[in-house]
Amino acid sequence: MAAGLCSAAAFCAGLGTTLDRARFPAELLIVQGDLQRLIFLDHLSPDERLGLEGRIGSALGGIEWLALEYEALTKSTVSRDALQRLQESWLTRDLASALEWVSGLARNHSLNVGIFSPDRATLDDVGRVQEIDAQLCQGCHIDSVGAAKILPAYRLQDMTRVISGKEFLARLLSGVRGTAETSLANPLSLGDIRGFMKLYRSAAD
Repeated sequence: MAAGLCSAAAFCAGLGTTLDRARFPAELLIVQGDLQRLIFLDHLSPDERLGLEGRIGSALGGIEWLALEYEALTKSTVSRDALQRLQESWLTRDLASALEWVSGLARNHSLNVGIFSPDRATLDDVGRVQEIDAQLCQGCHIDSVGAAKILPAYRLQDMTRVISGKEFLARLLSGVRGTAETSLANPLSLGDIRGFMKLYRSAAD
């Protein structure tokens, strides 16, 4: 998921250090999901497969930096052996092993879903994201699986039927981009994230 949100104040509260702590576990979930699609979806177009491969390679290129940030903020320790095995598996295109390693890392460093629970969304949160969704998201998220695009923007309703709540949350956190005014940072607030989860997911399962 990727979107350029306008710089209106309502859309630019941002997540601050809450996002910083979530960045590494969110990236793990996104790589896990992309690997699962590469392995198990046989109706992807060649362009879609190329896009997934590029996105995974890009994510793994920065995974060490995200691990360092995560360790500094959470006082956790990330296994460098597991990260190396993940990267080596990807480089040799041993997708099954890569999926196994990233899944293990995602289990050991799980995304804190409680703070983003849809149950904590207010009516104002839901109303605000309905407006964002109608004005911005729906205009770009129009593609279906099999589209001849390298990075298609799938319909959000379709996405939420085939991915877990945790992965959807991860893509909200890491996949949304702002404008030049926000240095392309995710401009969504905590309430916005909760509102989107309420709008599209009943829980981050």
